Amino acid sequence: MVDRPFVVGQPAESVSALARHYPMSFAAVQKHVAVLERASLVTKERRGREQLVHANMTVLRRAARLLDAYEEIWRERVARIDQLIAED
Repeated sequence: MVDRPFVVGQPAESVSALARHYPMSFAAVQKHVAVLERASLVTKERRGREQLVHANMTVLRRAARLLDAYEEIWRERVARIDQLIAED
């Protein structure tokens, strides 16, 4: 459910407001937010009756860098496999 273009740079939204952006139930969005919160990718803040969801930009940037590094490793491996196949 992490929709990076939507989450990054957006003001905090309630779980119910987030649910309106996705073709899934409120309960499903709530479960996704809970997973993201356990991963420290988002935090929740109670404001009155609502729980506002904030993106944790520090952790998101760190995760993006890590994923970029893994992508580079796998691209190099695939290129090497292609090279080995071409040599045969």
